[in-house]
Amino acid sequence: MSNLFVRQGVAFKNDLNRSLGALVGIAQGLVCDAHLNDSEITFLNSWLNENENISMSWPGDVVHARVKNVLADGVVSDDERKYLLETLQKLIGGTLEELQQTTHVSELMLDDVPSVNFSGHTFCLTGEFVFAPRSLCAEAIERRGGKVATAVSKKLNYLVVGGLGSPEWKHGSFGTKVEKAMALKRAGASLLVVHEDRWANSLSSNPA
Repeated sequence: MSNLFVRQGVAFKNDLNRSLGALVGIAQGLVCDAHLNDSEITFLNSWLNENENISMSWPGDVVHARVKNVLADGVVSDDERKYLLETLQKLIGGTLEELQQTTHVSELMLDDVPSVNFSGHTFCLTGEFVFAPRSLCAEAIERRGGKVATAVSKKLNYLVVGGLGSPEWKHGSFGTKVEKAMALKRAGASLLVVHEDRWANSLSSNPA
């Protein structure tokens, strides 16, 4: 029986990866002319509605939420069109010219916060860091009154994504820490996923 569950789990993951690959392919096609018309946006919404296995999991859930928000009032403004175009470009890693060159994790997962607070907050680190080895990054947090956890949980305040990213974060596998963080955020957790750049810039305003 356990082997059956394993096979079912593998099949589900394979289906999810194929669906994510299809979403990325659709996004590439939609942004190729750097413009989204109403019919393209409506098509994307319909496709996500028909593929709940991807629209209810990261990163399809983020894309679908933004598409539905844009279509909510029945009129797509120029700003909304630009916003959705930027969302799809983030999904595929940037513009098509940048896609083959990028080695960074998709920016779609990142929270845009003005600064990072250290004292009394709990951090988890993932990926490879430009600032320093992960152990030294942890020390920098602790010297400023923060705590460092080895795993993602509801008690976490920040998941910091290293600027060098990770090879596994290319279209389909964003790493277990990132995937768990996104699942917790969908469930209402208040944790923030921030890029190393935002974290490092906040060090100077929070001297040890």
